[in-house]
Amino acid sequence: MSRPAEEPFLTRPLSVVLDFVRFGAALLVVVGHAVQLGLYHGDFPFGVRMQHYCVIVFFVLSGLVISTSVLGGRSSLGCYAVARISRILPVAIPALIFSTLAAYLLAGPSPVRMDNSPEDALAITKQLLAPLTFISAWPGVAGPVWNPPYWSLCYEVWYYAIFALAAFLRGWRRAVAVTLSCFAAGGAILLLMPAWLFGVALTHAPAARRLPLALAPLVLVAAGWAALALFEIDREVLNPMLKAWWPGDAEWSEWALSDLAMGLIMTVALVGARPLAEAMAGPVLRLGAAAKSLAGFSFTLYLFHWPLIQLLRSWGIEAGQSFTAFTALIGAIVLACAAISILTERQAPRLRRWMDERSSAGAGRVARA
Repeated sequence: MSRPAEEPFLTRPLSVVLDFVRFGAALLVVVGHAVQLGLYHGDFPFGVRMQHYCVIVFFVLSGLVISTSVLGGRSSLGCYAVARISRILPVAIPALIFSTLAAYLLAGPSPVRMDNSPEDALAITKQLLAPLTFISAWPGVAGPVWNPPYWSLCYEVWYYAIFALAAFLRGWRRAVAVTLSCFAAGGAILLLMPAWLFGVALTHAPAARRLPLALAPLVLVAAGWAALALFEIDREVLNPMLKAWWPGDAEWSEWALSDLAMGLIMTVALVGARPLAEAMAGPVLRLGAAAKSLAGFSFTLYLFHWPLIQLLRSWGIEAGQSFTAFTALIGAIVLACAAISILTERQAPRLRRWMDERSSAGAGRVARA
């Protein structure tokens, strides 16, 4: 029996699958950065592109989830803002504080590579204030101490804001607000916004929900092949092409053409994954608790892993060429982030309830006035 066309793209079984994907992408980012920073010196088949493309996976998933949450029509700009703030701040602020403390108070005597920690108090303050206002991804603006991965959160916050203004405002107010917010975000950040919008597009494209089950494996295989092919042309073709025509500093968007290709590949993969998840709904849903637990600290894992890796290296703890030792260190980082998430991500519902109560109380006072 065919499912109704009104059914959302993001179904319960697909949501479980994507929870695993979210954790898996975060774990690959950790592994890639650990190799990049020198925690492991053994054989590794991928370069920095692996962890970078995982961020593009996050962007597509983010656009899909955010658009799905708004599409039902029961949300408002205020509720949307509360949901995003309560999700972001409990992880972002502790991550910035922890990475700064790690660099200046907790670090050991061994020097570490890729250390972006300044020595004077004014520079340290700047490298805290800019990320707190989510402008540290702008070209020329100082990024956070010991936490370069924070750039993608800055990008996402701008995407959240622009999307909300487009979704909840109407008429000339929407046109003016979206235009001003795009100018404020800047060209470098907007370069990658289409990857985020690919996820949004899935919620508005009926054809994406109608792929026959028989074709789903072929679509997934095609997406995997395209991802491997992208590794052959990104550095030699697409990245130089962007540098040739982009007039300014692209900052974290210097691979934008390759990233958009990866975003499109991920979008196609999601189209292929959906009917398979639906066909195996029973077994998939039974894994829902495990998937939710893993995804429940993936945000913390993403924003805390870099300073944890740097801390290990600053105390002379490295895996060398031992894959076993490397696996153990990665496991320790994952477990540490799972424990930290008790104080970060798991506090998000509490913050949201508090914000909802404050907003409801404020609305009540206005109504009585």
